[in-house]
Amino acid sequence: MTLYLDTSAVVKLYADEHGSAATRRAVAEADLIASSIVTYTETRAALSRKYRTRKIDAAAFARSKAEFESDWKGFVIMPVDTQTIRSAGEFAEQFGLRAYDAVHLATANSFSRETVSQVRFACFNAALNRAASTLGLMPMVS
Repeated sequence: MTLYLDTSAVVKLYADEHGSAATRRAVAEADLIASSIVTYTETRAALSRKYRTRKIDAAAFARSKAEFESDWKGFVIMPVDTQTIRSAGEFAEQFGLRAYDAVHLATANSFSRETVSQVRFACFNAALNRAASTLGLMPMVS
């Protein structure tokens, strides 16, 4: 199974939150993990925010960053090109999505057209999951 992770799913791999266990299981079962290049910056920002707001301590912050950096090397990283941005603009309008949610949807949609296997879409945003389903992506959670 091929799994596309948006940032909300990636963060759940490194910080215990609702959905972390399911995300970790899905990653363990996946043959291939893909994400957008923007996920790197979004994840680092999210982990940093958790540290600044004291949701994680310094040791957990250092560990989560190190684990993320190591895991990132094994992800298939999808670029964000002009076509992806244009598609994201259309999806933002069509589905009422926030900008980076639309970028993730456009990236996953493009990735699913390039691969022969069904792409499972991991995110924790109901509107984004509905949009993904509409495009034929299989949400990890509904």
